[in-house]
Amino acid sequence: MKRVFLIAAALCATFGSAWAQDSTTGTDEDFVLQQAMDKHSAATAGASPGTVVTIEITRTPESQPDAPDRGDYPYSPIVLSFVPGISFPFGLFETSVSAAAIGAITGSVDGLQGAGVFNIADGDIRGLQGAGVFNIVAGSVRGAQGSGVFNIVGKDVRGAQGAGVFNIAERVNGLQAAGVFNIADTMHGVQAAGVLNIADKATGTMIALVNVAEELDGVAIGLVNIIGNGINDVSLDYQFDTGMAYATWRSGTPVLYTSFSAGQPAAKALSTTEGLTVGAALGHRFRFLFLTADIELGSETPVDPASFDRLVADFESCEAGDMGAIDPWDHSFGTLRASFGFGRRRGFGPYFGIKADFAPTGSEAVPTSLRSAFGGSVPYTLRVFDTNLDIWPKWFLGIKF
Repeated sequence: MKRVFLIAAALCATFGSAWAQDSTTGTDEDFVLQQAMDKHSAATAGASPGTVVTIEITRTPESQPDAPDRGDYPYSPIVLSFVPGISFPFGLFETSVSAAAIGAITGSVDGLQGAGVFNIADGDIRGLQGAGVFNIVAGSVRGAQGSGVFNIVGKDVRGAQGAGVFNIAERVNGLQAAGVFNIADTMHGVQAAGVLNIADKATGTMIALVNVAEELDGVAIGLVNIIGNGINDVSLDYQFDTGMAYATWRSGTPVLYTSFSAGQPAAKALSTTEGLTVGAALGHRFRFLFLTADIELGSETPVDPASFDRLVADFESCEAGDMGAIDPWDHSFGTLRASFGFGRRRGFGPYFGIKADFAPTGSEAVPTSLRSAFGGSVPYTLRVFDTNLDIWPKWFLGIKF
């Protein structure tokens, strides 16, 4: 590069001298040319053997055409189908009304879609979708979706989703109800099933025999509630006045949880069924000063052989037309339990509290072994809705795992 500039400078000097001095002799021209050649030789001697010039060219990639949106189909106000492939008009359309004798495949539906067996929408549903067997939607549902067997939605459901067997959706805002199970990644509202509900994050109410959620801000009502940020503990406690020992399992959320317990006199535990009782309750957990309190209201039933013998005798002595008058839970009694533990009651720790067994006065529902009122033999009596209740309160101490 230096060579180029030097040569250019020499040429400019030469031509400039020739233009400026018309009377200059050839000797002067040789002198100027000789000076330029000397300067060029000096620059060449001091320069590096080679000079590399790098030119970077940045090429902007051509933008790729966007993929067509899902459900990007021509529009027809009405699509009538017998089965997919036999429809009027023929092809896949976005529509306002889709009706099929057996099944239909469409794009998005903004209105009504109904079929005797199934509906498949490669897009969104805004309105109502109903089928005798199943519905599948690739996009979202805004409205209501119902089927006899199952519904599957690839994205959101805003409204209601109901099926005879199961529902699956990514996100639900509203109601998701099924005869067997529901699955949703995120649920806001109510999720109800005959057997199982599963959600990653849920806000609202879950109702099923088994409810499973990683996070739940609300209430889980079921036989088994497995909540990642909820209550799931086992405890053992002992009543000093009666000598009863109880094992209890709790599951749910602090707002509302379920508990199931079994109790028996500690001296006879695991050696006989005498004095055995089982119970179930609903509870609420809250912070009180530096303590965490559990309040539980439930029912307890003796299950020793004598209780079963009495129930069998009632059936045997009852006439066929009077079977409905037999109450299998006639010997059940109510329980109110309040316990207090230190801190947030997570993990291992002790607790203490009061358990009150109660039943209508004169019912004899509370077993003799549990008839102790803070060590006394006379119960407290409380009148509730024109009914006198005998109440037997007792202190207990326990350990939670």
